[in-house]
This record gives sequence, C-alpha cells and structure tokens, in this order.
Amino acid sequence: MKALRAAADLIWPADCAGCAAELAGPLCSRCRLELLGPVERREAGAPRLVPADGGPALPVWSSAWYAGGVRSAIVAWKRQGRGELERELTRAVGRTAEAAGRLLAQISPAIAVVPIPSRAWRNWGEGGRRTRGLAIAAAEALAGAGLKATVEGCLVRRATSREQSGLAAHERMRGRENATRVRQAPSSPCLLVDDVLTTGASLLDAERALANCGAEVLGAVVLAVTPAASQTPDRG
Repeated sequence: MKALRAAADLIWPADCAGCAAELAGPLCSRCRLELLGPVERREAGAPRLVPADGGPALPVWSSAWYAGGVRSAIVAWKRQGRGELERELTRAVGRTAEAAGRLLAQISPAIAVVPIPSRAWRNWGEGGRRTRGLAIAAAEALAGAGLKATVEGCLVRRATSREQSGLAAHERMRGRENATRVRQAPSSPCLLVDDVLTTGASLLDAERALANCGAEVLGAVVLAVTPAASQTPDRG
C-alpha cells in the first residue's frame, strides 16, 4: 500500500501536509520555512525540564514551533501515513543537530545519539522506526560536523507506561514518571532525540534514567516545541 501511494504521489502530487495548499506536497515553501526556522534553545516553556532543586534545565534545540503548518505536517507523518514527509523532517532534525553539535563539540568529541522510545509494545513498530530515523539523521549531521556520533538504542519504555497522545499536561507528567529504563549503558555522553517537546516529561524521565546509570546527558534535539501561551507564533 505504501509503495502504491508513493507511486501515485509521483504522478499526482499530494497537497501540502501543513496547510493543504493544492499540488504543493509534501510541504509548500511557506510551511517548509516554518519547519526550517532559526535553530534555538526552546526548552523554556516545558515545565518538567526545570529540576525541582532549581538547577538548569536540560538544553533542547529545535528549529520550529509545534503549531500551524508544522504541527499539521508532523501529525500527518505520525498518524496519517504521509511517509513522503520523512525527507523533510529528517532534514530539519539533522540541521538542528548540526547546530547543536558545534556547541557540544566543546564538551565531548564523541556523542551517543539516543532516540526517545515509544510505548513498549510499539518499540519495534512505526513509532520506534520514526524516532530512530530522526536519530540517524541527527547522528549523520553530527558526523558531518566532525564529531564521532553513533545511534544507540539505550532506552525502552516500561510495559506499564501509558500512551501520552491526547492526555492533558498534568496527565502527561504523571504518566511519564519512571516510564523509561536503560537496557544498555551508552558509550559516550548522550544527545536525546524526539519528535515533539510538550511538557518535557519524556525527556526528563529519560535523562533521569540515564543519569541513574552514570551516563551524562548533554541535551536534546526535537523537530518542534509546543509553544507556551506567550510564545504562540503568529503566521501573519
């Protein structure tokens, strides 16, 4: 079915997955510009990334807000079978990782790129392949910037952890506590990779699990960040 859809898209180009502009698929120029915005640290609006002891939050780099056309495109990729978006999204996360890598190279010349796992029963399904694909793109970009980067599937979700999609923010926070375990220690300091940063519960849980086994987490890269109310972008 996927092969048939891909062949059909070559003959009859799909509409833009972000704004539905006709014959502009997989992304129109405007939605692509939103996805490939300035690479910045965007963890400030994620309440769970701020430790209770008041220490610094885990650095998270991204080039886009999870809003407007970017949000629609990521949803189409994750839930609607728009596999042709893979190239656009991996390009975005690779670009972000390259920018982050220029800073992280000052800390460590070798980095273990660790994808955030999906819920346990999906680890070998579509969800696991999506985050691993993003991690591969990030590792390739880091290697291109001169770092020694390897993708390492160090983390798995516990079987009792809850699905996060559709939950309110406070439910996401509770549902992610101790939901992640380390199945193998990383070989180097870690860079986490995920698709969307919302509350930060997933990244915080992964960071704690890795720290408990003695691993250092340098930061994370994500496709997009859910904006706080004061950060909601204006498409003009």
